[in-house]
Amino acid sequence: MAMFWRRFCRNRLAFAGLVILVLFVVSALLAPYLTTHDPNKANLRLRNQPPSSAHPFGTDDMGRDILARTLYGGRISLSVGLVSAGISLVIGTILGALAGYCGGAVDTVIMRLADVFYSFPFLILAITISAIFGPSIYNTMIILGVLSWPGPARLLRAEFLKFKTTDFVAAATALGARPGRIMFRHILPNAFSPLLVSATLEVAAAILSEAGLSFLGLGVPPPAPSWGNMLNRARPLHILAGMPWMWIPPGLAVFVVVLSINFVGDGLRDALDPRQEKKDY
Repeated sequence: MAMFWRRFCRNRLAFAGLVILVLFVVSALLAPYLTTHDPNKANLRLRNQPPSSAHPFGTDDMGRDILARTLYGGRISLSVGLVSAGISLVIGTILGALAGYCGGAVDTVIMRLADVFYSFPFLILAITISAIFGPSIYNTMIILGVLSWPGPARLLRAEFLKFKTTDFVAAATALGARPGRIMFRHILPNAFSPLLVSATLEVAAAILSEAGLSFLGLGVPPPAPSWGNMLNRARPLHILAGMPWMWIPPGLAVFVVVLSINFVGDGLRDALDPRQEKKDY
């Protein structure tokens, strides 16, 4: 663990990304203590106000505090990213493990199903399904999670194909271990490192996809704040040109969080790479 942490901290961008990501998570969790404003309370007398001491990030076209909506929106955007990535990883882990370990017809069916998912543009398919079922936080989580499983499944399949011919798997088979135990007790822990890296990238992709769906009005429905639907409120040209305080905070939050997660993913990949051990000496 100490060696892993040392290799991770050596990557300055990854360490900086982790610090920034922790700050965003903490600020989202402590949102009620960092602002006294209700993110959903409208006050038309204060609409479109520029940043001031009372409202450090200004107010939107409904008079709601932008800072409060950005902080509370981080809760929803980060939650959607984490949950949808979790759904994707669960489905991808099960199907990837079955495809890699069983092979044959099982592998063919699962991989052709993954090809079907890959044959459709991800965002177009997500928009279509969201339009059918309607905008909802939970629908967004499920849609993004279900549509994202082919990536982790392909990655894990490749790892299982590599490990299932190793001596420790042959020994477990000779001792009478069941296939389920071999897959999830012996092979999966050894294939966990690339899966962990993939998980960080899945979270970043899910946050970006949620922002895109909410921007189009098909993600998190108002008045619940999310970075995507905050950007949706700032679409009119007069707001883009004359009221930058309405779109810079949520846009910058999406950009910084996604970039930080990608940096963390790169750092995890380097820190978990066994070839890095030789460079430590």
